[in-house]
Amino acid sequence: MSVPSVLSDGDDRTSGLAPRAWLVWSMAAVTIALLTNNPVYRVLVVLAAINVLVAWLPPERNPKPLVIALAAAAVLAALISALAGHTGADVLFRLPAWVPLAGGPITLESVVYGGAMGLGLVAALLAAAPLSLVLEPHDVVDAMPSALERTGIAVATSMNLVSGIGRTFVSVRDAQQMRGWRPRGLRSWNEVLVPVVLTAIEDSVLLAEAMEARGFGAGKRTSYSTTSWTRWDAAVALSALAGALLFVGARLAGVAVDWYPYPTLALPPIQPLLVLGCLALALPALRRD
Repeated sequence: MSVPSVLSDGDDRTSGLAPRAWLVWSMAAVTIALLTNNPVYRVLVVLAAINVLVAWLPPERNPKPLVIALAAAAVLAALISALAGHTGADVLFRLPAWVPLAGGPITLESVVYGGAMGLGLVAALLAAAPLSLVLEPHDVVDAMPSALERTGIAVATSMNLVSGIGRTFVSVRDAQQMRGWRPRGLRSWNEVLVPVVLTAIEDSVLLAEAMEARGFGAGKRTSYSTTSWTRWDAAVALSALAGALLFVGARLAGVAVDWYPYPTLALPPIQPLLVLGCLALALPALRRD
């Protein structure tokens, strides 16, 4: 026996857009961000995603962890490319040859290319951010097709656990500091990490027991009502999908969608039609229900 989950209709949605419209938008934005390394297109995806998040982010959601993850991803990607790539005409400085992997010339081209790689990670993370910051976990489940229902449940569950681990870490750290704990090296963090891990395991066991008690996996998931699509939902989904298809078609047709700064820096090529495809991602920011 499966326990029904209440799906809100079009008038009671948590986010104001159908969950599947958000899923299509995120998938299209991620496709564009990963299908090209052109920094112009990636910047447009980033700007569109930021505007969408600013328009739709609920007041109770904290974007700070996302900002930290974006900064870390961008810096790490840029640093790896700058240290591992030794090609390019403009040498900034040289590291000793005995330095593993990084030894050799550090060029301006490799630094810029690393920045473009980091920009791609930022664009992809921002594109997927609405699935965790705008939608509720049950909305993510509803957004998945019936064939991917279990995948949606796993994704929603992991989102809850990740946020829960973050809250537990802050709580345990503050409690330990109130008891006089101070970081004194890597080993001292065991006093924080061990309780966090044990709490996460306990929460996972409790969640598994709750899901089993509610008949998870015993039958097809049911609902009291289905989420209806409005014209606005269809417009958002179709515009995002059209933008992604423009990039897929350009790639298949051999149109230049990539950019490489080697051997010397040059301006990235820009196709007006592809720029329009990126701007189509900003459509959800034009209306906030």
